[in-house]
Amino acid sequence: MKPAKVTRIVLARAILHNMRRMWGEPNPDIQDDIDEQPDVQNFDGPMDGRGVRNRLIDQYFV
Repeated sequence: MKPAKVTRIVLARAILHNMRRMWGEPNPDIQDDIDEQPDVQNFDGPMDGRGVRNRLIDQYFV
């Protein structure tokens, strides 16, 4: 993504956050996701890009 686009996204997010606070909306409950995370096993293979990528794919997306 281009830096100008990222800047616009961050700015829009900050504006929406401030509007939510101004209107008194509650914070979304993000604590539920923390309890459901899988156990992470240490990577014990070669530390090259493909090996690490494949390990992440196998562990989280298969």
